[in-house]
Amino acid sequence: MDSPDTFTSHGVEFSRDAEKFGWLTESSDIREDGGALRARMAKDGYLFIRDCLDKDVVTGARREILERLASVDEIDTSHPLMDAVASGTSTRGKLPDTRAFGNDLRNGPALTRLVHEGNVISFYETFLGGEVRPFDHIWLRNVRVGGATGCHYDVVYMGRGTHNLYTSWIPIGDVPYCDGALMILEDSHTHQDLREGYGAVDVDSGKPNPWGGGWFSRNPVEVQDQFGGRWLTADDGGFRLGDLLVFSMFTMHCSLDNVSPVNRIRITSDTRYQLASEPADERWVGDDPVGHDINKRSA
Repeated sequence: MDSPDTFTSHGVEFSRDAEKFGWLTESSDIREDGGALRARMAKDGYLFIRDCLDKDVVTGARREILERLASVDEIDTSHPLMDAVASGTSTRGKLPDTRAFGNDLRNGPALTRLVHEGNVISFYETFLGGEVRPFDHIWLRNVRVGGATGCHYDVVYMGRGTHNLYTSWIPIGDVPYCDGALMILEDSHTHQDLREGYGAVDVDSGKPNPWGGGWFSRNPVEVQDQFGGRWLTADDGGFRLGDLLVFSMFTMHCSLDNVSPVNRIRITSDTRYQLASEPADERWVGDDPVGHDINKRSA
């Protein structure tokens, strides 16, 4: 897979010296052992499992998403559809209801099958040791060249239910480093002051916070200098179709910049899972979750 000369996020370069950078520990060998998975999550704050998901199901979701993006001319059809090469144009704005298009895009049957059925649910039943409830809202990410995600905890967006809640970051197709692979800050879940300060923020509370929103920082080097630990990502070129990365609500993460040399869109999902017996954040469950839409919530 393609690899850039430098790793950057929002233009800030990561050091790849051994004390600053490393590889995610794989948990493929313990994927059927719930106790071992829980112990490793407590220790590391994440679980990385290669070839965990059904590749045909992932491929089906990728095709569905790209066909829908192509229908609004966002895919360069001079290349194979599954290459996900952006056209640089779009007719989405001419649709009578662009919001409905976005909802359909992230709620397609193939994508829903990938994140709400099958291997991912089986994994969580093993990991959590009981009946699993995924959030009904599906987060689909289509990151173009130049895009990146800032450093953050997920709890600031979804902390009103149980904190025994986990994110599954799923590459819907290969994600080499140049396309904006995910990075996790080692041991970031163990910093109690960070958990009790930034980690106590609720972005929908209406209260101002020192971070001005959900992201802790756009600068991964400053975050690392403040809290220590290495920035970690997948070895061997990046993430591959079929991989599963799971992390806690208090695991600091960000992404590399998408600097794809062929203008490829990074297609991923990050969905949330918990025990069905525990309280769920009301913003993200139900037939039509309100999410962060204040007007919708008060209607």
